[in-house]
Amino acid sequence: MRSLLIPSLLILQIIAGCSHVSHSEKYAEQTQEDIDNQNREALAIASNRLGEMVAKAQGNPQSAQYLSSDLFLKANMSLLEGDYVTAAALFKYVADLNPSDSFVHKKYAISLIRMGNLEDAKIVLENLYQAGHEEKVGMILAGVYTGMDQEVKARALYQKLLAANPANEDACIFLGKAYALQKQMPKAYQQLNSCSKKNPKSGIYDYYMGKLSVDQDKINEAMVYFQKAYKKQPGMTQAVGALGIIHEEKEQFAQAIKLYENHLSSHPTDSSILNRLVQVLFTREKYQEVIPYAERLSDLEPENLNLKVKLGVLYTDAKKFSEAISVFKDLLAAAPESDKILYYLGAIHQELKDFEHSIEYFNQIPDTSGLYTDSSVQMANMLSTLAQNEFYKQEGHKFQDQFLSFVNKKIEKMKDLRVEFSIVKAGFFEGTNQFKKAMETVMVVQDEKTFSTQHKYYLANLYEKEKKFDESTSLIMGILEKEPKNAHAWNFLGYSMLVRGDKMEQAFEYIQTALKISPDDGYIRDSLGWYYYKKGDVKKAKEELEFALSKVPDDIEILKHLAVIHVELKDFMKAKSYLEMALKHVRSNNDRQEIMASLEKLESDRIPASGKLD
Repeated sequence: MRSLLIPSLLILQIIAGCSHVSHSEKYAEQTQEDIDNQNREALAIASNRLGEMVAKAQGNPQSAQYLSSDLFLKANMSLLEGDYVTAAALFKYVADLNPSDSFVHKKYAISLIRMGNLEDAKIVLENLYQAGHEEKVGMILAGVYTGMDQEVKARALYQKLLAANPANEDACIFLGKAYALQKQMPKAYQQLNSCSKKNPKSGIYDYYMGKLSVDQDKINEAMVYFQKAYKKQPGMTQAVGALGIIHEEKEQFAQAIKLYENHLSSHPTDSSILNRLVQVLFTREKYQEVIPYAERLSDLEPENLNLKVKLGVLYTDAKKFSEAISVFKDLLAAAPESDKILYYLGAIHQELKDFEHSIEYFNQIPDTSGLYTDSSVQMANMLSTLAQNEFYKQEGHKFQDQFLSFVNKKIEKMKDLRVEFSIVKAGFFEGTNQFKKAMETVMVVQDEKTFSTQHKYYLANLYEKEKKFDESTSLIMGILEKEPKNAHAWNFLGYSMLVRGDKMEQAFEYIQTALKISPDDGYIRDSLGWYYYKKGDVKKAKEELEFALSKVPDDIEILKHLAVIHVELKDFMKAKSYLEMALKHVRSNNDRQEIMASLEKLESDRIPASGKLD
């Protein structure tokens, strides 16, 4: 509950000039109980002083008018600022100075309601209503009765107000709701229907009858009422929203979207329906369709930061990266320490291959954030790429030093991710042809709990590159001892033998074992195709490799194998197309250099009659 200390002290400042006291210093170390006690004391002192001032002023009309005006302005300002305690305290004395001013007493009652003091508000309003039978006062009083669970009094007053003014829309609706609260549903419908007949152009009564039907789980009946309300008043947001929500709850998303879009075609700035449409399109992953609506809503609600985040995500998904960056930069200005916004900006720049800016944003994410781990891994991968590029271009050691320093610190600091960062480190060494260092880096963490089967495959592959074939075979056999039906392990053994060029029949046996376990696996079918090629059966090789590519269309090894097959078939143009496709999917500098070399060789080996390949 909000402390009343500041409002009470504010009253003291108003009447006693206490503004020179540094309350932030005086109360910084105090408990809530201390603050509450001091608050009560301050409020009592303030009330006593105001009472004395009002008593003195009442004998002097000029003084009374001056004090009344001064207190009214301060009370009204407190009310506007949401300081209802101060407002109520001040309006009380303004009312004492103006006993016949209904406007002041109404303000006093409203401030009492806002601070939750319904009992005193009721007394003030009852006196006001008895004095003038003002309709607005009666409506407020009836609402207070309802809030105090005095439903009989509330209904009686609504009936009285409605009898005096049959066109009083609010009185009719609240009377219907009062019947509904007492489970008198026939009377509730009867009341609303009666008002609807008297005001046939108003759809609000049908809308509330629809709400009553929803409360009773009579959904089809509710839809009829909402449709009637919308037909009478085509601009009624409530009816459109209610119908749309029913469609959404029934998972009739197409109908909901159509309803919202039709409404917005004639009411384009209806922010409530825009919100609903943006939400349903977003959850249905209709990202292209939602963008113009989200943009329109963002223009209408420029302070809605959640919407801006959503718009930034939409731009990112639609690959409108400049727009996404602009939105997230605006958000970052409003929330400079937001880890999510920093992450979004880092991810977008990473997507754009602008690694230095990406690292700059990721690096600002604190280690207390749930995004810290992933952002650290992404930074390591990007620094590795920058370092490898620097290595091949021979442009110094800036990124290489930065990468190794960064990843070594993470390996030391983030114990649960030692394997993850060690693999990234090994990837850098592998990418720069330092295979021994790559192998040694992985070997250091091979006994860690998080060292998975995939990591074993990677280590085995590094063993192969260092021609440590016994170690590689032993590692894979260890996998098969625990997982005898691991198709990829059998395939690894078979393909490794093919690459070495020895024990071809045993290699074929291993690949066949893998195929029996997983016959449609593209990687295994690639191995089989390569076996046929090694055996000189180019036709079978081509069939198997084409099937493999249909399963794994972006694998560069399969593409390179197909290029070799088509060179064998003297189809140099086809071979070139496969190498160019492989180049699009390449990730390491080693692979890129190898493919570029193959393309150059292909150019020099082309058949004389073909002319240039390109």
